[in-house]
Amino acid sequence: MSLQVKIIGSSHAGANVAYNLRRDGFEGDIEIISTESFPPYHRPPLSKDFLKGKTEKEKLAFKPEAFYADNQITLTLDTEVLSIDRAAKTIEMQQGTSAYDFLVLCTGSSPRKLNLDNADLPEVLYLRDLQDAETIKAKLADASHITLLGGGDIGLELASAIRELDIEVCILELEDRILKRVTTAEVSDFYHQYHANHGVDIRCSTGLEEIVNENGALSKLKLSDGTELKTDALIVGIGAIPNVSLAEAIGIAHEGGIHVDEYCRTSDPLILAAGDCTNHQNKLFSERMRLESVPNALAQAKVVSSSIVGNDLTYKEMPWFWSDQYDLKLQMVGISRNFDEVHIIGSTEDAKFLACYGKEGSLIAVDSVNMSKPFMLMKKALSSGSRIPMEVIKDKDFKPENIFSGSS
Repeated sequence: MSLQVKIIGSSHAGANVAYNLRRDGFEGDIEIISTESFPPYHRPPLSKDFLKGKTEKEKLAFKPEAFYADNQITLTLDTEVLSIDRAAKTIEMQQGTSAYDFLVLCTGSSPRKLNLDNADLPEVLYLRDLQDAETIKAKLADASHITLLGGGDIGLELASAIRELDIEVCILELEDRILKRVTTAEVSDFYHQYHANHGVDIRCSTGLEEIVNENGALSKLKLSDGTELKTDALIVGIGAIPNVSLAEAIGIAHEGGIHVDEYCRTSDPLILAAGDCTNHQNKLFSERMRLESVPNALAQAKVVSSSIVGNDLTYKEMPWFWSDQYDLKLQMVGISRNFDEVHIIGSTEDAKFLACYGKEGSLIAVDSVNMSKPFMLMKKALSSGSRIPMEVIKDKDFKPENIFSGSS
């Protein structure tokens, strides 16, 4: 009897586990089980081109539906996995029980919900999946003003897309600057000014105190500075929480995300996990971390497949991310937390620069704005694990293409 692999979740991680299994020669049965009604699709465009009407829904799909039948991958959509029985190696769904030899948890994460009265009004929106994006897109069709709660990457991407639709946008950020959790003040200030130049009203050090309900609809927002804001909708982007309930129910380690080893195995070797729901020990930084990024999901999907087919691939990725806003491409590699110096290469005035983060004399992270080629060289150097002295980076004659000659 052939081996049965069940994949819970149809995100970048879940779909690519299935694709990689077939590429790696796995001949058993593969089933992707998803609560969504649309086949696996690209999520980054949801906050950008899809909202702007530049990408149609059908163009979001990873593969044509025929691909799944042609590759003997079963897609079970509109279906929730209710429970897992580790002893029996079965999962329970609405339509019955199904057996597995390997189970892969790609359950992703969910938006952190707003804990305020009237937060359940239909004008209070979140963006995580295609259905959310369709709801937001429909709301934008007749909106003149949108408020975004949270000045992180998602909030800024939404602001960019919505402004291109000529809709007024206000961003409320509780911290004293946008992007504070992930970048330095120089990058934050650059993005703040760039958005302001495009007409975005950014209010830092400002919280949301009250959502005012008039006749079952959002009419205005009361802010922490005592002002009121009339708006057509509030889109909340204040972080995400890993979906760990299935793992928690069966005793799988899940603090801060489902714990996986370098082979993406959980504390049960027959249950693996990948993507936003996971928490891994990163070898390059010697700490546990949970990453919300497409590159991480794709890398872990490869490792999961390798583990199932018996290969020796291990996870050893350098964290990296990207964000597209207006004509800006922000790329980030490494973890800049606890940096003690920053060196800027290029010009913020020209919207083309690198922010290089140092700690104890060594390069630990790089942010790039519209300098993709130098960024990829810096990313490669950081990923190699070699020490890169900040004194090399700060040399007036430094060129990214020579970075390997300065590493040790």
